[in-house]
Formats: sequence, C-alpha cells, structure tokens
Amino acid sequence: IAAMQANAAPKADELVSMLDLSGVRRVLDLGGGSGAYAAAFARRDERIEPILFDLPDVLDIAASYLGKAGILHRIRMLAGDMLRDPLGGPYDLIWVSAIVHMFSPEENAKLLQRCAEVLAPGGQLVIHDFIMDETRTQPPAGALFALNMLVNTRRGDSYTEQEIREWMENAGLRYQETKQTRHPTALMIAKKDK
Repeated sequence: IAAMQANAAPKADELVSMLDLSGVRRVLDLGGGSGAYAAAFARRDERIEPILFDLPDVLDIAASYLGKAGILHRIRMLAGDMLRDPLGGPYDLIWVSAIVHMFSPEENAKLLQRCAEVLAPGGQLVIHDFIMDETRTQPPAGALFALNMLVNTRRGDSYTEQEIREWMENAGLRYQETKQTRHPTALMIAKKDK
C-alpha cells in the first residue's frame, strides 16, 4: 500500500483533472488502496462524495494516509471483496485504477458487470491502467508489468484496449474514449445509458 501511495499520490490530481466531472456527486474508488485518488476527487470538488472500497486491513492503512493529509473527514469507507461483496451505489462515477491487471479476463468481465449494476443512469466507469496495443508490446512498461503479473498473480496480465472495451460493452456500458496520460497508462471511459 505504501508503494501504491508513492506511485499514485504525485499524479492523482492530474489524472482526476482529465475527467468530465460535471454532475458527478458520488464516486466509488474501487480497490482504492491508500486513498490517493479518493482524496483527489474530494479536493477537485467539495460537492463530490468519494467512497473508498477495499479490504478492511487496507482501509485502516488508507485512514492513516488520509488523516495525515487532513481529508479523512471527506472520504467514506466501505469494506469488502470487490468480486463478492456488495459495492453500494448508485454511483455517478466508478474509478478502477490499477485493478484489472490483477485479475483474469473472466474475473474482469464479472467485475465490470458488477460495476455496471451499481452505476447510476448516465454514470461513468473509468479504467486507469496499462492499456496495451494489439501486439501486446506497447507501452513497454505495460509489457514488463505483464511479466510481473505472470509471476505474482494467479492469472493477471496487462490487457489490450479491445479486451477492456469488450468487457465494458458486455456489461451493457457504452465505450466513450481512451485518454492517454503523460505516464505509460491510459484512461478508458464508458457510460451507462439512461
């Protein structure tokens, strides 16, 4: 979690600023780890209510980071396993950062279906991760990270834009766009029709 905080905190405000947050009030930071992105949503607009969802032990660590940042009072915590437990909702935006690479294609399809079910009509699902091209060699950091996932997870991988888009569409969401970041990651955005 400390490594996630060190990676996410310096770029969280920048990435959140790339999103259209007009009308967004309830944001689910799914598997949000240290809470860096939940904090960025809270800082972006005082009307936004960020909900940080993660395992109970992780939320304890996140509370420490958020407390030190003076923003814990703005973040609601929700404990659980994202593949099994209720996610709450409805949400105007679900932020899924550095999550899909941990899971198999089947688990990701299930996860995005669960997300779609708790999105409000017109809500957005945003995937932030390494988004690979069809050769699976670009970006290079994503290709190297796929090896890390091969060694350290049961079936994780770095996935292509087409794979993620299929999970979105099979969950009943409408793919909107992919935004490249200054980092070797991208944002893939889908919406739930009204």
